Amino acid sequence: MDFGTSSCAVAIWHHDAPELIPLEDHGTHMLSALHSSKGALPVPHFDRQEVLSGIGEAADRQRAEAIQRGLMRREMAERVRRQQGDNAPLYFDPDIVFGQAALANYLFDPQHGFYAKSPKSFLGADLQGRHLGLFTEIITRLMAHIKQRAEVSAGQPLDRVVVGRPVNFHGTRGERGNRQAVQILEQAATAAGFVETAFLYEPIAAALDYERTLERDRIVLVLDAGAGTTDCSMIKVGPSYRHLRDRASSLLGSSGTRIGGIDFDIKLAMNALMPSFGKDVLLNNGLPFPNHFLWDALTVNDINAQARFYAKTTPLELQGYCNICADKQKVGRLIRLREERLSHSVVRHAELAKIALSEAEGVTSHLSDIERDLSVAVTRSQLRDAVELELRKFVSLMREVVTQAGVRPDTIYVTGGTAKSPVVAEMIRLHFGGTEVVTGDFFGSVTSGLATWSHRMFGKG
Repeated sequence: MDFGTSSCAVAIWHHDAPELIPLEDHGTHMLSALHSSKGALPVPHFDRQEVLSGIGEAADRQRAEAIQRGLMRREMAERVRRQQGDNAPLYFDPDIVFGQAALANYLFDPQHGFYAKSPKSFLGADLQGRHLGLFTEIITRLMAHIKQRAEVSAGQPLDRVVVGRPVNFHGTRGERGNRQAVQILEQAATAAGFVETAFLYEPIAAALDYERTLERDRIVLVLDAGAGTTDCSMIKVGPSYRHLRDRASSLLGSSGTRIGGIDFDIKLAMNALMPSFGKDVLLNNGLPFPNHFLWDALTVNDINAQARFYAKTTPLELQGYCNICADKQKVGRLIRLREERLSHSVVRHAELAKIALSEAEGVTSHLSDIERDLSVAVTRSQLRDAVELELRKFVSLMREVVTQAGVRPDTIYVTGGTAKSPVVAEMIRLHFGGTEVVTGDFFGSVTSGLATWSHRMFGKG
């Protein structure tokens, strides 16, 4: 299972090869999104002493606690299912939808209901109390839905899973955040009904998928630029390593950053779209309109930023600036954006523009959901300028891994949805010219590699 920031995918081992299986009507990838028309998700509470009482001798107490919480969560869900009827899927709730249906419900009425998109981007953050419980519940619901849909498509139960993970999860807490994220994912997988869960670094999974195509050994630098994180690994791959169950000796270096496609979307939105919402507008005193309102509006992967933008005191502050600015129409749009809770919508417009710029030098972003007839021209040059710092970080990551490995790669293998952007390819050619570059399946390499590893770990798909 590639439980991605932007989308999720599942593959099984079938006829001696990985096979991605359908999760939604439109294909094998499901948008990482959930919507509840109730306006909230019920979050079960567990007494820690009760959790610890179910744990015996365990070398890894934190992992054991996560699994125990997952078992208790699943037991509660099973109890509810028995009340609803034996044929009801685990965690079934007619008011909750997933994927494209969740996005459609949110866009239709953004002011009502509960909407969560890209929850993986929060897992490494400082989550406390109700936020920790809420995100665990969101991940559990998504995993249970994915498992149920995958089993229907595969025509068989899927009880064991290898879940991809970045080298570093999005957040600012370092290894503590990474441990928290893995514990949430393991608890959720257990609660969703998986009997056994293993984890594998996403760039290594991509390397395993590439390895299946090789007829000779290679040293490969994998750049996996995903929606929420970007990871690099230097790994020996090829026929000599293909059947190993432990790849520690073939892994030469690994590094990752909490930067991904969602950061590209936010930066592009700020650079290209927000001038229509007050960016660079001057106040009567000659000072610019404060950019922190714009950043808070756009940073949909930061709980604190969104809390500030949607705080009760923000409308009064915005109106005060609107009254003394030179272009009241633009700041008025920002006020309307807040009133109608359209932060996700603006970032989604930027994401769609970024995708379109993979094929064109310029596109028009239509923002009619915010204001009738409002449209903004967006260019690839604006994208390149907006993400210059992120691209430099990608180069630093790749050079760091080369230094760790002490050798130059034979091949650079590029995967992940963000890597599809031409500005990433330009960056690689500029700094690593002369090295062979192979482009994998932008959205399927990691999933296929995880299925390959699952086959080695569990002996079946």
